[in-house]
This record gives sequence, C-alpha cells and structure tokens, in this order.
Amino acid sequence: MKLSFHANQRLTNILVIDDEKLILWGIQRDLERAGYRISAFQKAEDALQLLEKQQFHAALLDVRLPGMGGIEMLERIKSVSPDTQVIMITAFADVEMAVSSIRRGAFDFILKPFSLEKIHLAIQNALETSRLKREVASLKIDRAMRLQQRFLQGESPRMRSVIESIERIGRAGAGVVLICGESGTGKGLAANAIHQLGPRSTNPFIEINCSAIPENLFESELFGHEMGSFTGAVSQKKGLLELADNGTIFLDEVTEMPITSQTKFLKALEEQVIRRVGGQRSIKVDVNIVAATNRDLSQAVRDGIFREDLFYRLNVVPIFIPPLREREHDILLLSEHYFNVYQAKYKRSFSGFCEEAKQRMLEYSWPGNIRELKNSVERAVILETADFIQEITLGLGPTASPNVYIQPKIIFSDDSPFPESGIDLLGYLESIEKRFLQKALQHCDGNQSHASKLLGMSRDILRYRLKKYNLFVQERDQDLGK
Repeated sequence: MKLSFHANQRLTNILVIDDEKLILWGIQRDLERAGYRISAFQKAEDALQLLEKQQFHAALLDVRLPGMGGIEMLERIKSVSPDTQVIMITAFADVEMAVSSIRRGAFDFILKPFSLEKIHLAIQNALETSRLKREVASLKIDRAMRLQQRFLQGESPRMRSVIESIERIGRAGAGVVLICGESGTGKGLAANAIHQLGPRSTNPFIEINCSAIPENLFESELFGHEMGSFTGAVSQKKGLLELADNGTIFLDEVTEMPITSQTKFLKALEEQVIRRVGGQRSIKVDVNIVAATNRDLSQAVRDGIFREDLFYRLNVVPIFIPPLREREHDILLLSEHYFNVYQAKYKRSFSGFCEEAKQRMLEYSWPGNIRELKNSVERAVILETADFIQEITLGLGPTASPNVYIQPKIIFSDDSPFPESGIDLLGYLESIEKRFLQKALQHCDGNQSHASKLLGMSRDILRYRLKKYNLFVQERDQDLGK
C-alpha cells in the first residue's frame, strides 16, 4: 500500500494500546510511515502518566487488556481529554461491549481481524470529525461575537460595560444569569451570546417565552409528561428542560411564569432533577439558566406574583441592558447598521440619512428601543423615494412618551384623495388597533376573556397585543385607582 500524508499529520499524536505485541508493532510502524506521531503500549496502566502530560488527537484501544480494560481506559481518556477521539479494537464476540463503549464516548470500533486500510480510514474519519467540531465551535463563537457587534454594539460607556460583562459571564460558563431591561433592548440576543461564548456552545439553546404558554400546559412544556397523565396526553413527551440537557434554557418574561409552577421549577433548579407530569422516575438534567424580564422582579415579589426564594436564586449574576434613550451615542451607530442591512436586503441604494432625520432620531425617546429603531429603519428603506432617508419616512411620533400614539388627522374613504405629503400607514393602523383594544376593555370592564371574544381573537393574542401597546400597565393602574 502506497502511503501519503499531509504535513500536519506530523503534529497529530495517536495513542495505541494492544496487548498483542505483533499487532501493536504493525499498527505503530504503519501509522508512523503515514506521518503520525505514535505512542504505543501493551498495558493501559503504562500510558496513564503520559496521558496526563500529552494531548492525544486520537486513540486506538483494544477492548480486552490485561489489568485495566479498554472500557475503563476509554473513560479515563475522556475524563482527561474529552476531545480525544477513541476507536475501540474488538473481537467479534465483544461487539456488545464495543457498542457499549460508543455510549460512553468512543467514536467507532473495528472488528478483528482488520486491515491496515480500515485503521487508516477510521483514524481519518475521527480526525475529520474533530476538525468539524472545532470548526462548528469556532463558527458559533464568531456568530456570538457578531451578535455583540451587530446588536449589542455601542460606544456609550454603559453599553461597553454590558458587553464586557456578557463576555466575562459567557466564558466563565455561569450557571444562572438574570437579564433585566425594557422590551426591545436585546435581552434575547444577550442570552444567546452568553450561551455561544460559553463551554456549552455546541449543546442546545432552548428559549421559553413564559407569557406564551397557557398556565394549564406550563408544567407539561417545562418538565414533560407521561402518556395518559392527563386528557390529551396520547404519548410520552420530553420537557424543554430535559431537551436542553447539557445546554442552556432561556426563560424570557420569567415574571409571567405561573406562581403554581414556580415552586416546582425552583426545586428542579436547585437539584437539577426533574420529574415528568404523571411520572414516577426522577430524571437528572444539567442545564444553565438565563432568565430575562422587562419588569421589576423585586416589585413582582412584593405584589405576590413571584416567589421570593426563586427571585434570590435567579438573581445570582444580574445584567441590566440600558434603554436606547440612555444610549444617545449608540443611536446613529445602530441606525447606520440597520440601514446597511436593509439596503442590501431590499436591493435599494441611498446616500444615507438626511440631517433632519438624524436629529429626529437623536431627539426621539425610542419607547420600543432597538426593536423600534430597527423597524423604523426597515420601513424607511422600503418606502423612501428620495436620495436620502427623510425624517417623515422614519414614521416617528412627535412625542417622547412611550404610551402616546399619533392620532391620525386623515380618515380615508374610497373617494378620498391620497395626501401629497404621504402618511405613516403603520402608525395609522397601530393607532386604530390600540383604540379598539382600549374600547373593548372598557366595554368589558377589563375582562380579557370577554374582550378577546368581542375582538375575534384568542386570549393569548390579545395579551400579546396589550403588551405591545403597554396597555397591561395602564389597565392595572386604572383598576388600582377604582
């Protein structure tokens, strides 16, 4: 067999352990001819000292060895160097044991008698898999860094401090993180960046919007359920905590978690053990928790809608993302970024923002934060007809109040002429929608179930739209004043 090898194979360390001297010698000679650096032993115990000092890219282990067996050596290698790809060598009678080794982390197994070509192919596949894993991990880190540069970027001192905290917390692999900030500030992107920068970046990142799951289904979604545990449970279902094992769970709008589920979640968080709804078996999970809220958690505790012990458990490593109105230096930086993104997306070409548009963006309070800025720039890129993006095309209201919307001055009918100055169509439609929501709630004395039926939408959609226009707070305040 003619051997060929790349130069970097000379930097590839391979450990070979086989108690049959002739087989060991043959593998070692062949792989060294191929350019690999080989450390060969007949006993696993003889390799332990070297294993602590040297990084091996791959290992070939016989399943049956005198003294320490191949499976035990596999576990030792994986505990010292998880990235080492281990290939087991086994006789036909030991296939079941070899399959078991795969479950313990082995990459592959080779049956005796084997050809040297099989050895080469197995090693090449193992090393290629390692390379791809490193590449994926590198791409995920790059993606996380791009997320910070694109969405969490900022020149303001407060934002630079936030970004530095995200980097430190992510790389440290913090087990529990709490992100606070107004809606639209980028809490979800911060959570994703923390996960991607950490040691669990190649494992699942699962997001749970606590306000979007009906209360009666929350525990089933979080912990899973057994078949027949309740009406409609026609099969076993793994919960999101179980699916996120060895990864990260992102609990968005955590204050909306049902109070009845908070005790069970706290227990799972403390013990890292869950039990499916209707199940008897305890399931061990290992998850990092990133929670986010746009509300004051301590106030939620005082209001009796959030458990105090869960608040203290989540508030281990807090991050506060400032609102855009407190990041004046970042407004034009972010608008320029989204301007470039949407120019490319919609294949349009402008010279930039006019000075009036820039000044308007700096004066505006951005109640919807980065999400609102992003939407405004996208709308302007789509609708603008001039060479520069004009102030009116941004569609920003005349007031800085987050709860005041533009009252349209023009009411259209079929024979109405279209105004020469144009109209903020999205703002017009949003103001109509908000007025109908308010009228429905007033008509129903704040009863959301009744209001949702009058408006022909589900209660969950109604809740989403109420939050969109900050009507939750307004309605609650009105009730307290009665």
